Amino acid sequence: MIAKFFVILACVAISHAGGPASTPLQDLEKHAEEFQKTFTEQLNKLASSKNSQELQTALKSGSDSVLQQLSTLSSSLQNALADANGKAKDAVEQARKNIERTAEDLRKAHPEVEQQATALKEKLQSAVQSVVQSTQKLAKDAQEVQKKLHEAATKQ
Repeated sequence: MIAKFFVILACVAISHAGGPASTPLQDLEKHAEEFQKTFTEQLNKLASSKNSQELQTALKSGSDSVLQQLSTLSSSLQNALADANGKAKDAVEQARKNIERTAEDLRKAHPEVEQQATALKEKLQSAVQSVVQSTQKLAKDAQEVQKKLHEAATKQ
């Protein structure tokens, strides 16, 4: 069951690779197949054991073989993941460079848009400052009104 899972995992990884499989994925598939074969062989040895001594020997031998194959498969999977991670980093870096190049090309092709954006930014900043100043003045005036109301209430 586990072996079939790893074989399926390897097949899915290869099918998502887009074209010929890379070396780490081929290694992963090979090790998954070896694991499945070893696992099946060891299961058959256990099933065909005739006495407890033979069963213990088959169990010990089988568990060692399965562990070794599992370790190899794990290593192969880690290599495949590291390779995929490296390719993903390269793709992200290439995409970032393409976006920067496109943005620069657009700036050069349409400098008026950047100038308009800068002018709008300045107007927006000015409007925000004006609103902040008006709000501060309003808060100060409200405090004065509250203070006068308090004084008037305490006089009566």
